[in-house]
Amino acid sequence: MRGSRDPFIIPGAAPDKRQGTITDQSFASEVSEAFLVGENTLWLGRLFSPVKLRALLAIVVLFFLILGGRLFYLQVLAGSHFRGLAENNRLKVEILPAARGIIFDRFSVPLVANIPTFSLFFQPMVYQSHLTAAQKEALQAFLLSDLNLSTSSVAALVKTESYLPVPLKENLSYEEALKTMLKIKEFSPLKIIIDPKRQYRANTALGNLLGYASRITPAEKDKYLALNYQLTDRVGRVGLEEYYQDKLHGQDGQKQIEVDAFGRENKIVAEQPPENGQNLILSIDAGLQEKIYQTLKSQVPGRAGAVVAMDPRNGHVRALVSWPTFDGNLFSQGISMDNYQSLLADPLKPLYNRAIAGEYPSGSTIKLIMSLAGLEESVINQNTQVNSVGGVWYDKWFFPDWKAGGHGLTNVIKALSESVNTFFYYLALDNLDGHHGLGLDRMVSYFTRFGLGKVLGIDLGGERSGFVPTKQWKEQTKGEAWYPGDTLHLAIGQGDLLVTPLQVAFYTGVIANGGTLYQPQLVEKIINPKTSTETAIEPCVLAKGLGSRDNLAIVASGLRAAVTSGSARGLNLVGAAVAAKTGTAQANSNQQPHAWATAFLPYDNPELVLTVLVENGGEGSGVAIPVARDVLTWYVQNRLK
Repeated sequence: MRGSRDPFIIPGAAPDKRQGTITDQSFASEVSEAFLVGENTLWLGRLFSPVKLRALLAIVVLFFLILGGRLFYLQVLAGSHFRGLAENNRLKVEILPAARGIIFDRFSVPLVANIPTFSLFFQPMVYQSHLTAAQKEALQAFLLSDLNLSTSSVAALVKTESYLPVPLKENLSYEEALKTMLKIKEFSPLKIIIDPKRQYRANTALGNLLGYASRITPAEKDKYLALNYQLTDRVGRVGLEEYYQDKLHGQDGQKQIEVDAFGRENKIVAEQPPENGQNLILSIDAGLQEKIYQTLKSQVPGRAGAVVAMDPRNGHVRALVSWPTFDGNLFSQGISMDNYQSLLADPLKPLYNRAIAGEYPSGSTIKLIMSLAGLEESVINQNTQVNSVGGVWYDKWFFPDWKAGGHGLTNVIKALSESVNTFFYYLALDNLDGHHGLGLDRMVSYFTRFGLGKVLGIDLGGERSGFVPTKQWKEQTKGEAWYPGDTLHLAIGQGDLLVTPLQVAFYTGVIANGGTLYQPQLVEKIINPKTSTETAIEPCVLAKGLGSRDNLAIVASGLRAAVTSGSARGLNLVGAAVAAKTGTAQANSNQQPHAWATAFLPYDNPELVLTVLVENGGEGSGVAIPVARDVLTWYVQNRLK
């Protein structure tokens, strides 16, 4: 064994245990050659040539340049945009609707209220733009099954191309709204909003006066979006709701809410409270308005009419009733097509505000202006008399008095008291049987000064101007000459002359207040609910000095005589001294005439003018005076101090 080789010892090697290395260089050379020079060995230089290495390096550099550029774009150039998107995902903005202003009567009785409700809306543009085909199908199934919409309704709904949300369910209670919100959570086109509705007093006496509020229509979308309205808002239609829309609407607020990944509210980040609409204090007496409404309802069923009450001292309108009228609640809650068609088909036209837009021959109420004009122009005086024998002849035409055989000797007071046509025939023409009157031009001038032929400017939409005919108008429009007979008809309120009930009330007010024509005024004050500040609306004078004190007193005494002994005797027992004038205005030949009555009280210190019109009612003394009597009696008992 001594001569055998130790297999664990390499010949010729002297191990250095301290360094742990092999010191035999020949062996190291052999190992190196074995790994690097063999015929089938791999050499790194042959695997990656210098060209390939440079190409690889270029690709790596380009990759990092692209990555860096993208990061620069996302972080720097578009950083604010994406931060905003992220913030929007974290924050939800909720609109806080402003309450519509409240309308009160002159005694601070509320005439409207805002009732809090919720509504479910469908947003067509969200459906069209943001849903996949599968999501659309799921939503349609939900509309059919859970909301019980008909197949045809759903088909029409999903084809809607409008930015206006479509109401699906309205007047939801709080509990119903919560349940619905849970059901529609996965359907983004469906949205529950706070949707307060307008509620009007239980009766319809105020329908034409207040109007109503309803939703924005497609044609109005751009207009109201520019005013920062929500497309689900309601806006005023006709009446005071429309005229004072900008005051009543208010300004919506906003609330920023932080939500979690599931859309649940975590906390309120910021809140801007809404600014509620301004409140209106009207000159209207709601009690008087109601009394007039009930009186017309009971006394002239099947007829149309209008009543205007005003304070002659300042032009404040105390009542404005058009009969028949409508219930504004039908519109504010969403009127059905059947109900709407019924209103349109009603021959008495309840949607038509006759008090300010109805145009009628004035009948004998025009004799107030005629009398004052004659006195002011010194054509007559208090003692001037004519002999009424039943009418007058002009050429071959006879113009009758209403009383067969006439009224005998008549001065201006008797002419007003008994409505003697003959007196006003003589007052009208330049020359009639030797009597020299006003003539057409002066008549037209006085009619215009008293507000006829133009709007008075009441704070309501839809007021009409009436019409005062002239020679030029007839020649240009009808192609006919103006005849003296036209002037005679005009002098007693017939022919082509047209007036509104509002105009008759206000020119009666001129006689009552001593010569001032006021602009009609419905709103006395506007109140800012945020600051509680009140802005008073001052009376506006349209004309003053329309007659001397003495001449106005003569005309007023003629109206007083009409109550004590003339055509308005039905007002003699209302409990206060009243002055009045009746009128009977011819309509079409196959219809009854229109019945007029206009009055003021107390005679010695007037505070109320009342004008009544009943369309095709007959004689003013027989139809309009009873309405005025009941209303004035109520006023004396409940309002007159």
